[in-house]
Amino acid sequence: MRKFPRLKPALMGAAASMLLATPGAAQAPAALSGLQSGNWELRDLGRSGARTQICVRNPARLLQIRHTGRSCPRRVLSEDGRSVTVRYDCSGAGWGQTEVSVETPRLARIDTQGIANGSPFHNVYEARRTGECR
Repeated sequence: MRKFPRLKPALMGAAASMLLATPGAAQAPAALSGLQSGNWELRDLGRSGARTQICVRNPARLLQIRHTGRSCPRRVLSEDGRSVTVRYDCSGAGWGQTEVSVETPRLARIDTQGIANGSPFHNVYEARRTGECR
């Protein structure tokens, strides 16, 4: 007779959650599936108003603006048809929490905050597709 008959399903559920929390090869949440790939301009809606150009081949790229190029495990905190909020941890380099709200296939709003290189950040961007990647 087993002492913990529910332990195995609980462990399997925990393992499945871990797998889902880790980004596959840049798997984008469904809420981002309508965004077009290409060159995107990020306009900081804060005081700086700075504009940055990035090539977006996969919409998941918009989830990690401050930790670009790192493979950071993430988990979806909330998602509906037009927005997604994720939290990610870049071991040794900080963490972030990002909400992407999709307005149209060529326009989104990104609210991201966390710690990068030991310093806090919080930025809100208007992201607009401007053409093909060069």
